[in-house]
Amino acid sequence: MEDSDFSIRENTKITIMGQNGAGKTTIFKMITGELKPQSGKINIVNNASIATSRQVIPRDQLDLSIKEFFETAFTEKDYQLDKKIADILKVVNFNAPLDKPIREFSGGQQARLLLAHALIQHPDILLLDEPTNNLDGTGIGDLISFLLSYDKTVVVISHDADFLNLFTDGVLYLNKGRLQVEQYRGDYYDVVDQIAAQIEKDKMQNARAEKKIADAKDKINFFSNK
Repeated sequence: MEDSDFSIRENTKITIMGQNGAGKTTIFKMITGELKPQSGKINIVNNASIATSRQVIPRDQLDLSIKEFFETAFTEKDYQLDKKIADILKVVNFNAPLDKPIREFSGGQQARLLLAHALIQHPDILLLDEPTNNLDGTGIGDLISFLLSYDKTVVVISHDADFLNLFTDGVLYLNKGRLQVEQYRGDYYDVVDQIAAQIEKDKMQNARAEKKIADAKDKINFFSNK
């Protein structure tokens, strides 16, 4: 992306859209500091805390128990951790012994644990990467209920339009053709229509530009041959 400049208003819920390879996951990594921009900078105001709900549990954590897995969410020992785990598992509608290894759970159950791992940190900025993957209808409903009541900033990468339309305040669209980040506000489906209209407009402009080039080449060839 070239000369991209955008801001996310505090306590809003924003979707990141774009074609594969446009840089959606890269933006997440720059927000968390895992990657640094080649130029410019990322500003996180007031040292806001950040947590990411990943798509899969790292292989080296699969042998951890549920409790050990949630311990990795904190840098210091939390003496209220058992209660916090119980509370957050209720949010994602999940119940299991805290000493049970992660690898013994199904993909859908692990998806709930990944979500709970991010939520238990109660971050100022919550990053969700395809959060509905591996969730059944009940799990998606539980997630939507949580997001509607969550009073902090949420940034989501997802292809689930119906899910997004229930809570999104706006969209950051990574325009791969223009190499720009475009910002839209409003209802998700309305935003998608706006983006589709802009894409169609760009196609028409490109077609006209290509025709002008072709016409110019034809004229050059005509006078060259003459």
